[in-house]
Amino acid sequence: MDEDRIEVRRIRRDEWKRLREVRLAALAEAPLAFITTLDEAAAHPDALWKERAEAGADSMTQATFLATAGDRTVGLAVGVDRTATAPGVVAVVSVFVSSDVRRRGVASRLMAEVETWAGSIGGTTLSLWVVDGNEAAARLYAGIGYRMTLDRQRINIPPQRWETRMVKDLIVD
Repeated sequence: MDEDRIEVRRIRRDEWKRLREVRLAALAEAPLAFITTLDEAAAHPDALWKERAEAGADSMTQATFLATAGDRTVGLAVGVDRTATAPGVVAVVSVFVSSDVRRRGVASRLMAEVETWAGSIGGTTLSLWVVDGNEAAARLYAGIGYRMTLDRQRINIPPQRWETRMVKDLIVD
């Protein structure tokens, strides 16, 4: 699959099935990288997926970006505005790229879209959590300007594990 044929863009309101597809794929492929389990997500009603797609498409407080290759959704990244409780902070959540298209710049393109959106809503800092042992993700984030912090938290769902916050300061013009 050629990277040039992969489109990265904000989700459309009617793409809830794409959102569900890629989120379930993420949970199946990398279950320890996320807090939600595959079984939990698979049990969500269609109405929830529709609500999430609509919010990710239109909301000023959340933006969902998809990477698509034809009819297949191969990547996902979501930005969530946290500026009401943490001035300038936009959280990056649910980052995933299908294993067959990794190391082709797809994750960097998704993250760039989140960054652009974050800047457009007044964000000055991007924040994300990376699970201990997910060295590939930590390297990716470091390579695009994120730095590790001393903030750590335990994920208390089985298997218990730890994660560390990484942050990136946005350049504000």
